[in-house]
Amino acid sequence: MYTLSSPTVLATDAAAHTAAVPVLRALSAAFRVSQDGAYALAQAWHDRDETATDVGWTLVALLDMNSPVFSETLRSTGSALQAGTPADADALATGRFGTSSQVAALVASEASVWPDAAIAPIPGAGKVPASAAVVAASVAAHWASPGLLPDQVAAMRAPFEQAEASADLYEHGKFPYGPRTAEVLGLIELIKAGQVDAAKLSEVTWPAGVWSRAMHEAAWACLREGRLRAQMRAVIDVTLEFSLAHPELRPFQVRSCMPALHAMTVQRLVGDAMDEKSLGELALAEFSL
Repeated sequence: MYTLSSPTVLATDAAAHTAAVPVLRALSAAFRVSQDGAYALAQAWHDRDETATDVGWTLVALLDMNSPVFSETLRSTGSALQAGTPADADALATGRFGTSSQVAALVASEASVWPDAAIAPIPGAGKVPASAAVVAASVAAHWASPGLLPDQVAAMRAPFEQAEASADLYEHGKFPYGPRTAEVLGLIELIKAGQVDAAKLSEVTWPAGVWSRAMHEAAWACLREGRLRAQMRAVIDVTLEFSLAHPELRPFQVRSCMPALHAMTVQRLVGDAMDEKSLGELALAEFSL
């Protein structure tokens, strides 16, 4: 299950996806849609190929029914190990905590304050604003691949791409990540410059429970400061840049890097509003630099 307050779960699953870069790009776009962009997306929903979109959502729902979530993957791996069968690290690493429909539901409910009426049904979320349905479909299509074939992905994404080609869909403010945008952008520049080493990230570890407790405190700080959506944007965008910089990594290697990478991200985003203990715990990730 995915929530706005736990972006690292979503971003880690996305980064370990076989289509990591398209998935992360779609998520990044979803959380940057402006109010004007939402109106253009709503019009695109009305202009969509209704049959193709409905077929796409039906296939997504069917794939979800047959796709094990991470808890089931862990159970099956444990059973295999007990039977003496070696575990496949990449198969385990590509397991996910949620389904395509659950990703779509998160996008539809949290990616923006949608200005139009809830008239469009999508699996797992009931009726949502038409603009939200278009964005949710654009993300779910990539998330459901490769089970969803390329032409089916294209059909589900067509309304979004048509709107994107004809209108400016995105926000263009100076502070996409809130008041500490400069700090987050600084981390992105370090990644682009090759100064964030994957091997060193994977070596950073915390005592049991410390990382999750500190990240939980960071989420509360984001809630208090009104930065939850900024946190999602930052974590997604940093993860995207890391994926672009390290296409050579296998899924299990990607997962091993994410705790430190996301600790560095969140520390920069909301460090000014966290207690010193939790901030210090997240700062352990800086040893990777």
